[in-house]
Order: sequence, then C-alpha cells, then structure tokens
Amino acid sequence: MTEDLPVLPDIPCPFPSTFGAHPHPHAETAENDVLALLDGIDAPARLRRRLADIGLGPLTGRLYPGTSRHGLRLAMLYYAQFCLHEDWITRQDPAALTRVYDRVLAAFDGEPVTPDDLPLTRLTARLARHLRAFRLPEHTGRFRTALSDYLGAHLWEADLQRHRRSPTLAEYRHLRPVVLGVRPLHELYPLIHERPVPAHLLGHPVVEALGAMMVNFHVLANDVHSLAKELRGERHPLNTVLVLRAEKGLTLQQGVDATARAAAKELAAYQQLKATLPRLGLDHPALAAHLADVERLAADTVAWHLATPRYQAASRHQAAPDGGTGS
Repeated sequence: MTEDLPVLPDIPCPFPSTFGAHPHPHAETAENDVLALLDGIDAPARLRRRLADIGLGPLTGRLYPGTSRHGLRLAMLYYAQFCLHEDWITRQDPAALTRVYDRVLAAFDGEPVTPDDLPLTRLTARLARHLRAFRLPEHTGRFRTALSDYLGAHLWEADLQRHRRSPTLAEYRHLRPVVLGVRPLHELYPLIHERPVPAHLLGHPVVEALGAMMVNFHVLANDVHSLAKELRGERHPLNTVLVLRAEKGLTLQQGVDATARAAAKELAAYQQLKATLPRLGLDHPALAAHLADVERLAADTVAWHLATPRYQAASRHQAAPDGGTGS
C-alpha cells in the first residue's frame, strides 16, 4: 500500500535571511550577459528552460543583493554550470564520466577548448576565466578541489541511478554532501562577496568542520523539502528519508521527522563549535564575515524552498519535532 505524503515539519534556522529583500539592481543585466554566454557555447535549449524555471536572475539577485556585478555574474555562472551538469548527467553512461570529467578539469586548468568539447567543458572554461579575473589563486585552487570532488562523487550517484540501488546510510552520509554542490559554492563566496579570507583560516580543521556541518544541514533540509518532488520524479530518488526507511524500517513520516531533527542538531553543533573560535585564536574579521555569508545562504535556501511551488507537498507544516535523531 502506498504511503501518504508526510506532514513536513518546519526546520528552524536561527540565521538571518535576506531572501525577501530587494533583489540586486543589476540582476537582469547580469542574467542577460550569462544567457548570451550560454548561446556562445551552444548550450542546449533545455538549459535555458531550466534556468527560466528556477528564475536565474531573480533567484541570484535575491540571494546576493549586495554584491558587485562581477560577483553576481560569478554566482550566476556557477548556478548555470550546476544546472547544466545536473541535466546532462541524467543521460550519461557512468562508465564514460571519468573521461568527461578529466576533460572538464583540464579546461578549468587552462587547456584550450575546441568546438568538439561538450557545453559543460566550455562553460567550465568560461567560469575559470571569470574566477582568475579576481586574482586570488588560493580561492581559485580551493574551488577547483571542491569541483573535482563534486564531479567525482557523481560517479557514485550515477551508479546508484543506473542500478536503482538504495545506498547504505553510511555511504549516503559521506557522499551525498559532496554531490549536492554546496561546498563549491561556499568556496566561491569570498569571491562572490569580494571578501577574501586568509587561506590558513579556511584550511584550519575547525573551520573546515564548520563548513561540513553547514553542508550537512543543506543536505538534510533539502531532503525534507524535496521529498515530494523526488517521489513524483522519473529518476530513482535519493533522499535521507528514503535511506532511513530502507535501512531502519521507518515510515515516511518517521523518516521526515528524524531528518528534521538531524538538521536541527547540525545547526546546534555548528553554533557550539563556532563559539569556540575566539578561544582558538580564529576570531578573524574576514572569517567572521565569511561564516555570516555561509549562514545567510542556509537561511535563504530554506526560505527559497518554502517559496518555490515545486517543493511543496500536499501536506505541510507542523512544529519541528523534539527528541533524538533517527540517523
């Protein structure tokens, strides 16, 4: 018997959101620049439809209302790359992905692109060129590492899709945060907001742990909000709730509640660890500004999910459940 869609709990996010604020005044111009660039690399028409569906200009304009036009264009290029890859990979044989990804990263590193290269490769080369214009090689290198991990983790997801296999909870916890694509975006934030952060701070294990907790929150919150959409979709759904149902025998409602509790626990752990930064000698103003930007993304993403019709289930919301985690 098919389960009813669960009641989706609210996921409280203690950080301020500016998602309802006035959008960036140059969002439309920047969007037109990016769309013209996509025409120049022969991007598929379905990418334009996807970007129109998410509202590339309005979305990024509301996420980044105070950044420069250069920073806003960088954010749009990343969202376009993310959407192009997400759409393209659904039609690919996992066995061919390594060769393609090697070529994408080579183009990022500066190897010339050719008319025979895929639009994903050509768009990545344009993104890399835009990144280098900031003249902050440490940040460009960190993004390159995160992008490589993001692409490599998609070998795992593509294999799951091909064989329609439900992952174990352990592998899902390790690999789903990499597949989601939030970490590369975090690495772009010092450039998008034009607030560089000293490399030794971003690479500190405590700061990296804070970043990982925020990515985990994105995974868990996304899995709650997108559950109904994924169940309606044609692809094999991959979601914390469904992994919990398969591995622990939970109902959809129990899985949703456990996932929401786990999201709340990630935020609580993040705040507790962040409070130690002054005692650890890591209370640098550039780092504080960067973490505030990362926190605002989490709050804005929750606001975006709640405002986007395709993420709405037939039944929502109730107070966030208390108690232990099921994950």
